[in-house]
Amino acid sequence: MFMIDDAAELDFGIYRIMAQKKAEIETFFGLNDESEENALCRKIEALLAEQQDASVNVAEIRKQMQDRIRMYQEDGETMEQINKKPAIIKLRQQLEESGDPTVMLPYILTALNDFFSRYYDKGDFISQRRYVNGGDATYLVPYNGEEVKLHWANADQYYIKTSEAFKNYRFKLKNGKEVEFTLKNAVQLKNNEKEQKDWARKFKLWDGVTEPGEEPAPDFVPVQIEEDGVLHIYFTYELMKKKGNEQKTLNNATFATLADIILAKHKDDYLDLITNMAGKDTEELRRHINRYTTKNSSDYFIHKNLGDFLRRELDFYLKNEIMHVSDLDYNNLRRTLAEAKTIKAVGEDIIQMLAGLEDFQKKLWLKKKFVVQSDYCITLDRVPESLYEDICANEEQHEEWKRLFDIESIKATEGDMFSSGKQGYTGELTVQFLKENPHLVLDTAFFNNDFKHRLLESMEDIDAQCDGLLVNSENFQALELLQEKYQEQVKCVYIDPPYNTGGDDFLYKDAYQESSWLSCINDRLDLSKRYFKEGGSIAVSIDIKELDKLIGLMDMQLGDENRKANITVRRASITGAKVINPGLVNISENVVMYSNGQGKWQPHDAYREKGYDDRYNRMIPNINEDMSKWTFSTVLEEFAKSKGIAKSKLKITLGDTYEDELLKFVIDNAGAIFQSASLDLESIGNEAVELYKKSKNDPNTIYHGHREGDLNDYYLIGGKLLLFYKDRLRRIGDKIVPVEKVSDIWDDVLPNDIHNEGGVVLKKGKKPEKLIDRILDSTTKEGELVMDYFAGSATSGAVCLKSHRKFINVEANEYFDSIPLRRIKNTLFGDKSGVTDTHMWKGGGVVKYIRLEQYEDTLNNLYRTPMEGAWYEEELGADTIGYVMDMQSQQNWMHTDWMANPFGVKMQITHGNEKTEQTIDVVETFNYLLGMNVEKMLWPAEGMQVVTGTTRRGKRTMIIWRNTAQVTDKEVKIFLSSVDCKPFKQIYINGETTLGTILDGKLRQTETEFEYRMFPND
Repeated sequence: MFMIDDAAELDFGIYRIMAQKKAEIETFFGLNDESEENALCRKIEALLAEQQDASVNVAEIRKQMQDRIRMYQEDGETMEQINKKPAIIKLRQQLEESGDPTVMLPYILTALNDFFSRYYDKGDFISQRRYVNGGDATYLVPYNGEEVKLHWANADQYYIKTSEAFKNYRFKLKNGKEVEFTLKNAVQLKNNEKEQKDWARKFKLWDGVTEPGEEPAPDFVPVQIEEDGVLHIYFTYELMKKKGNEQKTLNNATFATLADIILAKHKDDYLDLITNMAGKDTEELRRHINRYTTKNSSDYFIHKNLGDFLRRELDFYLKNEIMHVSDLDYNNLRRTLAEAKTIKAVGEDIIQMLAGLEDFQKKLWLKKKFVVQSDYCITLDRVPESLYEDICANEEQHEEWKRLFDIESIKATEGDMFSSGKQGYTGELTVQFLKENPHLVLDTAFFNNDFKHRLLESMEDIDAQCDGLLVNSENFQALELLQEKYQEQVKCVYIDPPYNTGGDDFLYKDAYQESSWLSCINDRLDLSKRYFKEGGSIAVSIDIKELDKLIGLMDMQLGDENRKANITVRRASITGAKVINPGLVNISENVVMYSNGQGKWQPHDAYREKGYDDRYNRMIPNINEDMSKWTFSTVLEEFAKSKGIAKSKLKITLGDTYEDELLKFVIDNAGAIFQSASLDLESIGNEAVELYKKSKNDPNTIYHGHREGDLNDYYLIGGKLLLFYKDRLRRIGDKIVPVEKVSDIWDDVLPNDIHNEGGVVLKKGKKPEKLIDRILDSTTKEGELVMDYFAGSATSGAVCLKSHRKFINVEANEYFDSIPLRRIKNTLFGDKSGVTDTHMWKGGGVVKYIRLEQYEDTLNNLYRTPMEGAWYEEELGADTIGYVMDMQSQQNWMHTDWMANPFGVKMQITHGNEKTEQTIDVVETFNYLLGMNVEKMLWPAEGMQVVTGTTRRGKRTMIIWRNTAQVTDKEVKIFLSSVDCKPFKQIYINGETTLGTILDGKLRQTETEFEYRMFPND
């Protein structure tokens, strides 16, 4: 059931933990116990023997039954016939009633298998509470008296596949050749078709079919060496009947087919694929096929409290199905009690073992992850000119500028009386060229540590200077790590999660598509609540597929009283293939907006450009004179006078320019153009009511009402209010234009050239900058922080830069460098697409980007602990991190030898499907764990780094990092004597130190604090 034998081969998620603990698991079940055929069975028999009826001579009954069976066999009868004999049935019944272990054992094993198989499915425990009702399995939903209850099958589980999709699976052979499994046709369910009990999606080799109903291509070969030099093996993921199409059977057929193809066509370079791996009895290709197919269909969830859940379910199972009241009678009571007690005792042992595995996996999932890389994108106007020579000498940076910004096309220009000429690009980078192009974006990843240190030392208030943070990570892990620093700082959360249409790369467990999606969104939404700033908002893009469930989920998390808008967004035009299908043409999606529930909601009015509103058709030509002398005219009359054209001939004379010139006239004279409107007497104050009465009784006089503060004064004539057109104008970019307040119907945010926005292309599409800009306009103001943890192409980050907001963008996908990071660089350089003109964006700024250790990386760095309690069996270097494989440990999750030199710490990190040892950034990790707003970084000596700043909780903090082999307490003491330590409330120093006596109670132990904050605390 638990696929223990396959664990070593699968080598991911829960299977990796099972493989590490295989010996203990097999010992528990008695599978490797040479002295006992099956220790679990012996334990069950022992428990039953303790409860056996001592008044019954079980041995005599057994002897009688054996004698009878032997007699019947001598008469030539079969066991099937013998088991139906009344005498045998009666004797067996006597044994059952007495609780005889040999008779009861099969019942106990069957009951245990029945119970655990209800919940376990391919690496996951599905929380489906069942009871028997007339032979049917009926499900119970946990309910606490709510008026409306939203529930889903995996509500009490973490969804852990966020960083994965049906992405291509690539690996490298020993000879350097690369192989990729490429998914060509992930067949999705259409027209509300559901996966039935006897149907499931399976992986198999692609047969060349690209459209439903198409015949397979004759002699099609699903193996091809493409232009990239990689051997591509093409798979499809199709709905097929379960019977006869078990994935293991399909995998064996796939291997056999591929082995023939490789022997026939690719033997020279790829023979290693179909030969046994060193030290293993499995071919490398077979192992990768099994791993690929299982990883995409297994281990989707981690239970949040498996032990308590299974114990509750076991109690319910015993009461409902083993000791059901209607089935009890005096004759079988002893037997039933013995059965129930034994199932409970053995079941609880199994639960303890399973919960240990699951809880360990949960702790690794919840563990804060290390920062693997930390770098900055910074425009040259923020870089000291003293570093320009080093920049000119950096060929990698030079090549990126040619590739991204086409610097080769920057030509020399001649000067004039107003400006000097420019050198232009000459084939080499020069200091003068860098000065002439201040928005070229430097990426510190291209430079050595010495350059980075000098650059960062030159910056004051480092974090305050950063306009945004871009994070390459699975979003749950990013939200876990960043929360201490950004808690209660985010004014608007905007996310564009997968729409779960079946074709959007969202991985879901078979038969749990909706439940997988809800678990994914729910936990991340719950985590993001910690970031909410008072008065803030959260907006989520979605379409009709999950709109209802999203609203139900957000009502549950935030309260339906915080539901503020369901915005309809036009995302396409009624053209092309969309109009072929019958029925309504779907061209809309939605943005669901909620207040975050923290204090009073603080939305902002948003406006959109509108043509001239000709209801404002009257004008006061002499508006600057005293109002008693005002005269009244019409807009067209005054426009005609300004043009020297008769009013009746304006359109004929001006032709195509009529509308534009009239609008310009209206805007230029907006303070004198008005319309009259009736007053709502119930919504105005007493003074205004009195003024209204006077105006009504004296219609030829203009009455003036004064209002305090920023509110406009108002004018009445004949009881009518004068509404001036100037109040309908707003500045958008460098223009003053008429506007109207935005409603919840947005039909104007889709540009014609969205595919060009940001200079990047996203396969599944990207959101228009105008859409994000309007959301931010409605919810934030300049300088406030916006977070998007499904960042995609980083549209929200680009819009935040252009509109002068701060941002956090999180994206897990493998295209992080080529799409979101590239777009941010383009934006800093001065990208001209999207909402650039609206905000008169010219470029410039600083964006930090980091990469995090992922859950799979954590599993890759697991090390076992031997029974005697030593740290680890494997010979880890002092600079290598390893997590202790001890499920019972409540502390000491990792050895801390590496703290002796925090600058050379290494981990096994996976890129694609390749593991490499990589140096990680311990300093940045600790900054986030502490919640540090970094102000200054210094490198006062070789092997020493100092970080100063203020934690989110307001504590001024200094962190001193050192390589203890190079920097002793003496060198640290010299540094401390050169700075003023009085403002700092706490000072952290790694390694053993005696400096506490001179730090007046401010010294903190880095190692203890690091481990405490890194791991989840119950």
